Amino acid sequence: MRGTGTDLLILKLTIVPLALLLFGIIDRRHGPRVAGWLSGFPIVGGPLLLFLTLDQGAGFGSQAALGAYFGLVPWLSFAMTYAWCSRILPWFWCTLISFAVWTAVAVLSVALQDDPRWLELLPFAAFLGAQFCFPRGEPSDEEREHVWWGLPARMIAGASLTVVITQFSAALGTHWSGLFTTFPVMGSIIAISSHLQYGRHAVQEAVAGLAMGLASVGVFCFCLYMLLSITGIWTAFSLSLLACTTAHALTWLLFKQKKV
Repeated sequence: MRGTGTDLLILKLTIVPLALLLFGIIDRRHGPRVAGWLSGFPIVGGPLLLFLTLDQGAGFGSQAALGAYFGLVPWLSFAMTYAWCSRILPWFWCTLISFAVWTAVAVLSVALQDDPRWLELLPFAAFLGAQFCFPRGEPSDEEREHVWWGLPARMIAGASLTVVITQFSAALGTHWSGLFTTFPVMGSIIAISSHLQYGRHAVQEAVAGLAMGLASVGVFCFCLYMLLSITGIWTAFSLSLLACTTAHALTWLLFKQKKV
C-alpha cells in the first residue's frame, strides 16, 4: 500500500506536530521527569516509520525499523552525555558535545546493523546500562515557568524532521532513514529547555525518565522489524503499537518506584 502524495504530506505536517503539542501540555503539567519518560513513547518515530513504509514499501519499512531500533543506542548516548556534562558545563557545550557523541555512535550503529544477528541485543543492553549510568540527584519540587516558544519550537522541529526524513529516505537508505526516526528531537528539546529554564537538576530528572521510557520505543521498533516481513502493514503497526503500549505501562510501574 502506498499513500497519495497530497494526503501523506498533510499527515506528515499534522500528526507529529499535534502529538508533540499534546506531549508538551503534559510536560508542563507534570514536569521534566514525567516528560522524559513519556518521550520514550514513539510519538515521533512511530508516524515517521509509518510514512516511510507507506512511501517505500514493507521491505524498506522493516529495515528502517531495524535502523530505528539500533538508533536507540545513539539516542541514549546523547541523553547520558548531556546529563553528565550538565553538571559542570553550560547548555551550549552540553549540546555540542552530546550531538558529537550521537554522531559517532550513530555511525557505529549503522555499521553494526549488517553484522551478526546477536548484535541485535546491543540496544537492549544499552537500555539496561542506562538505568545505572545517569547521574543521580534529588528531584526538585520547585514551581517552574514555561517560555512561550517551547511548544511552537517542538511542533516545528517535529514537522521539519518528518518532511526531511521522508523526502530523502530513498537517498538515505534504510539504515540511516530508520536511525533518523529516533533522532533525539524530544530528548534534545527537553534537555536543553530544562537546562536553560531550571538548571542541571531538571536535566537529571528528565534523563532518568527518558532512560526508563525508551524501552517502549525499542519494543515497538523491534516488533515492527519482525512483523513487517510476515504480515500486512496495518496489522504490523497495530500489533507493534499494542506491544509498545504494554511495555510502556510496565515501565510506569518501575518508574514510580525508581528514585532519581
